[in-house]
Amino acid sequence: MLSPVKENKNAMKNLKIFAFISLTAVLFSACSKENTTPSKSDPPNELESGWAVPLDQLILSQLPPDRIKSIDAPYFEPLGNNNLKSGEPVYLFRSGETVKVYPQRIMGMHEIVNDRVGEHFFAITFCPRTGSTIAWNRVIDGKVTEFGVSGHLFNENLIPYDRNENSFWSQMRLEGIKGGHVGDRLESGTLILTTGSTIYKAFPDALVLVDTSGQRCDTCSFKQSRDLGDPGGGSINLLGGDYFGMVKDGSALLFNYEVFDDPVKVYQTNFRGPKIVVGSEALQFIVAFRDNTGDTEREFSAVQNALPVVMKDNTGNEYDLTGLVVSGPDKGKRLPAPDSYTAHSFAWELIFNDLEVFGLR
Repeated sequence: MLSPVKENKNAMKNLKIFAFISLTAVLFSACSKENTTPSKSDPPNELESGWAVPLDQLILSQLPPDRIKSIDAPYFEPLGNNNLKSGEPVYLFRSGETVKVYPQRIMGMHEIVNDRVGEHFFAITFCPRTGSTIAWNRVIDGKVTEFGVSGHLFNENLIPYDRNENSFWSQMRLEGIKGGHVGDRLESGTLILTTGSTIYKAFPDALVLVDTSGQRCDTCSFKQSRDLGDPGGGSINLLGGDYFGMVKDGSALLFNYEVFDDPVKVYQTNFRGPKIVVGSEALQFIVAFRDNTGDTEREFSAVQNALPVVMKDNTGNEYDLTGLVVSGPDKGKRLPAPDSYTAHSFAWELIFNDLEVFGLR
C-alpha cells in the first residue's frame, strides 16, 4: 500500500477567487458568475446575512433562485435507443436492484435531479464550475425535501437550496451553511463517474436519464470541462486536472488516475477508518467503499476483464462496480460508501484546508 503524501494548505485562507465565464456548460449554469456579483456600491442585501461561511468566499446572485431549472420528474429509458454514446461521461447510481445513469450533458444543463427509487428519495447534484457531482439523501429530519439551484456559489461551488425550508447547502462539503440546518451533514451515496462504454459492458439493463425539457448541451462534456484551468492559483502541488477524493471533517484524501496503472487496481487505506478504493484508467472510474466487514484479516484484490465484477476478497466474495456482492458467502450484501466524489484540482484547494494526495509522483 502506498503512503499518502501530506500537503499543507495554511496559505489557502488568503486565496483570491477570480471571476470566470466558461464557453461550455458554464454559460448555462449557476456555476457561472455572469450577472451574479453585486457591485461594491450596491446597498446591503438580506442575502448577505446569516451565512456560516466567510462572505468573501461567497458569490451571491441577485436573481431569483431556480433560474437553472432542476429536473423534478425525471424520465428514464432502457439503455440503448441511441440515448447514450460510448465515449460520453456519465454518472452511475444504484438503489436496490435499479441502476440509473445520468449523462453529464444533461446534468450540465439542469445541475440538480430530484429522483427516487421506491421509497428511496435522493438528489443528484452537479456543478459544472468545479466538476463535482454528488448523490445525497433527500430525507432530512424524517421529511422528504426537494432541492433547487439557488444561483449562489461558495468558493466557486454550487449551493443547492432546500425548497421545503429555504436552507442552503455546500455541495462539496455536504453541509448546511445557511438556514435551519447550519452545520448539519447530508448523507451521500455511491455515485460513479465513468463513460458510456463501461455502462454498456457492465450494466446493459441500466436506465438512462432522458432530458424532456427540449434543452440541449452538446458541448457539455467531462473532457472539455476538466480543462478549464485553475483560476484559484492553488497553493499545493496538485498535478492539475481532476481528482477523486474521500472527505471527512474538513479533510480529503485524493486520488488521480496515475496510480491506477493496471486495468483495474485496488488499494486499502485507513483514511478515517478502513476504506477500499477501486479504480481503472482504462475503464475511466474510481470508486471508494467503507470496509464494514469488521474482519481485520480480510483482503481485497482486483478482478480483471469481468465487468461488472471489479474486485474480490479472500473469503470468496466478488463485488461489482457499486460494491454489491454478486457471488460468494455474502451475496446480496453491499459495501457502504464514504463521502466521496470527483472534482477539479482547484476546487479541492478552495474547499478543503487539509489535503493528502495518495501516491503523488
